[in-house]
Amino acid sequence: MGQLAPARFKTNHKASGGLYAGQGYVDIANNKIKDKREFILGTNAQGRKVYGLSFFEDKGKFFLDYTNSKTSKVKTGQDIISRFFKDPDFGGGRGSGGGADDTAVTESMQCFYLSLLFNTSVNKLDNKNTQLKHLETQKNNCYVYERSTRLTAKDCYDRCPEDWFAKDVFIKTANAIYQSQYSRPFKGKKVYFHRGSPFMKKVYASKKRAMDFDRKNNNPPIAPGSFSDDKWNPGDIWMSTQMPTAIEPFVDNKKFKKPPVEWTTLREAVVDKSTINTIGVSLKKVESTNAKVVAFNTRERTHNKDVSFSGFTFGQTGDFFKSADMYMYFSDGGVMQLRATATTKSWQGEMKGKYAAAGKIGGGNINHFVEQVYGKSIGANSMQSNWNETYYKDSNLLNMYNLYKKYINNQKSGIQPQKVVEQAEFKRLADNYKNNKGQPASPAFYFGKYMALLFLDTIKANTRNRQLDEFSKSIVRYAMSNTDISTFFIKVS
Repeated sequence: MGQLAPARFKTNHKASGGLYAGQGYVDIANNKIKDKREFILGTNAQGRKVYGLSFFEDKGKFFLDYTNSKTSKVKTGQDIISRFFKDPDFGGGRGSGGGADDTAVTESMQCFYLSLLFNTSVNKLDNKNTQLKHLETQKNNCYVYERSTRLTAKDCYDRCPEDWFAKDVFIKTANAIYQSQYSRPFKGKKVYFHRGSPFMKKVYASKKRAMDFDRKNNNPPIAPGSFSDDKWNPGDIWMSTQMPTAIEPFVDNKKFKKPPVEWTTLREAVVDKSTINTIGVSLKKVESTNAKVVAFNTRERTHNKDVSFSGFTFGQTGDFFKSADMYMYFSDGGVMQLRATATTKSWQGEMKGKYAAAGKIGGGNINHFVEQVYGKSIGANSMQSNWNETYYKDSNLLNMYNLYKKYINNQKSGIQPQKVVEQAEFKRLADNYKNNKGQPASPAFYFGKYMALLFLDTIKANTRNRQLDEFSKSIVRYAMSNTDISTFFIKVS
């Protein structure tokens, strides 16, 4: 859920739910002491349980004296109120768990904070000019939705994780955007902010139109089969001076009079519009003192990732029979795990380490880039029009074993040479494979490892060559929303 925000004690904010619903935070703290209800030290419900003795304010800060026992009156500690968890007594609820609901709420709340800067005379936010009453004045400028429900500032305020307020995340983010060079086209104009709105859906409808055109007119298509919205543009929110009812976000300027349908034309339209009236913003939780704003997918492509292949391992240790997955490593320290999912139904990549936020890459998309670079599909000698994963069968055992021998001692540097077992022992070990829970999982092992071996053989992972580096670059750029057809956005972190 998050910790209590001092700002809510300063305003004696009323809890929206819980035992003390409708009471102010100061009153709740005092009533919890009176009723001998526990306080929780920490960031979640598993924190240390204590009981309040006295609650007080000193020089604008709020403190709680506490004891370890419900019946004791002996003080055992004192802490500032922001170190305590927002439990249900303070209205803690579903909006504080870090899930999808949180994302909708925090992204939407950021819109209200930004609107205060762009649509009022305020030019720098602080805790005094961002109270709920101020945020509520921006309702007509913020088109923010959770699924089909339009959220109000109060909806967001009541459900936001407390630590976002305590750490001034919204304030730091809004100030950084307003002070950046990318805000210039929007200053002095009425600006609308969008999260999941009809206008924002029209932005991504432009991407779908380009994708439909690509599939119809290009063979093979330029974009991978499941080129998701966030790989085209990861904007969590969009800001625009266009009316929220605008039909086509990227056509109302002199250069683009018709809806762009080709990837390159659309890419140019998005970057052009960022200098006129519409821009996507990717939001990361700002934990540090200052937020920074960086532009990606600029016309100069100054942040294009340029990596090379630096090896692979079977599992993390290189022991072929200890896991059902494999790892691919890149020159910048990035890692991609390749594994079977749903046991034996699908195979995919998942970015780890520094790429963790980039998420997953389906097997079909991996194959798309293999075809793009090598001119053939994974596990085949040519392009397959309807490629799918190769499901392991007993008749594949000899091929799998031969590939195992070919690649087992071609893993990246640092992996100790592995003993090459005989085919009968190979089968015995595979048949008896157990997952990390100690459960028999031989089908997942055969499927995941066979796909990994076919993939390694297709990309010639036992050699160093230009194609391997080109494939690595393509995969990483896809993960980072940095493909040649990905579009301009700014990222706040």
